[in-house]
Amino acid sequence: MFALLIVACATSPSAPEGASSTPSAAGAPSASSSAASSAAPAASSWPIPVQQVSPESVAWLKAQGWWPLKLGYFADVPAFSVHWAVMREDKLLEKRGLEVEYQSFNSGPPILEAFLGGQTQVTHYGDFPFWTTVDKGVPAVAYAVTGVNNAVGLVVPTDSPFHSLDELRAADHELVIGTTLGSYAEFYLRSIPGLHYRIAGMSMRDAQTIPAGVDAVAIWDPHLTFALGKGLGRQLDDVYPWYFPTGYEFARREIHEHAPDVMQALADASEEALLAVRADPDRAAALYAADPRARAWSQADVRTQIDRYVVAYKPTYKYLDAAFWSAEDARVVAAQFAAGRLSRARDAADLQKDFAPQYLADTFQRLGWAVPARPVFLPEGWAGTVGQPPYPATLHPGTLAAPQPFPEPGDLLPR
Repeated sequence: MFALLIVACATSPSAPEGASSTPSAAGAPSASSSAASSAAPAASSWPIPVQQVSPESVAWLKAQGWWPLKLGYFADVPAFSVHWAVMREDKLLEKRGLEVEYQSFNSGPPILEAFLGGQTQVTHYGDFPFWTTVDKGVPAVAYAVTGVNNAVGLVVPTDSPFHSLDELRAADHELVIGTTLGSYAEFYLRSIPGLHYRIAGMSMRDAQTIPAGVDAVAIWDPHLTFALGKGLGRQLDDVYPWYFPTGYEFARREIHEHAPDVMQALADASEEALLAVRADPDRAAALYAADPRARAWSQADVRTQIDRYVVAYKPTYKYLDAAFWSAEDARVVAAQFAAGRLSRARDAADLQKDFAPQYLADTFQRLGWAVPARPVFLPEGWAGTVGQPPYPATLHPGTLAAPQPFPEPGDLLPR
């Protein structure tokens, strides 16, 4: 049963806890294409029986006008989205009895507006806009993290007089920092103590060029890799001591309440697609890069992102640890409320009401996997406290010497 799950996972040990926490985007681990796919199963392999959505749930979706079910995903963040392209191509929801339509987007506002406006019923994006969605009264429930620890960096122009974060903090003027408003890059900036700045709102595509008139930009991968690879700027700081950037896969809450087997199908299909990406990353990169909205990135660019963020972590990284992420996101919500962007304050206990980790837990149980005791990017003995940065070193592309081995002791359920 487990052979199909293991073949695409490396067996080299990860870096120790004391590894450097200041990564270069170009220094991330790489998994060779041939090594990852030579013994891999066909992309359609799934080692557990496919569960069909009930006729009653299909009828309920049709009664809501949600047939076909409409899904929206990013075509500009491969680390978070490549498995959606595979899920679409391999019809992983259709084989579970759903009729679906996919729409890809290449920026945050349109994908957010589509969900808020009812054009999609299932989608994903960062934690900042997720909590904005909930605050606006659109009922939503998250069932998985869509990705973890995507690199975010503070980058200055190549001719900048600043060469360290301390020098930026000591600047004799208010800094102008470009980033996308309402994103986790903005919250990263808000998390850095002693930095005095105002934000110049711009898209990631604009920010990655390090435009004239800014002292720095806060950008995430793959835009960070692009800027550094083209020599457009110098990275002075990264997100990891300050914030755990993530996003969520989520659906309309009504589906969770009235058709939970549809939610289970979403969770199963998401994890099946993830395994297919790991089994054949070159195929996954080609599928993702073929989307017209993703053509800013070559197939090689997408493959690099797969290696850094999909192959690098254990395949259980998508599990939504409700206690952990609600504690981290309580900071996000508090900052948004203080800035007048959210209508009400919420604590971690309240945020957990919008998480539904049970679906992936069920997926894992049928796969024979244990639910992770902690997020996979936290090393054994990690001494930090979530919600209280700065954080000790974690496992991410700058500190992982090789992909995490899977399975290790404790990763599988007792047989």
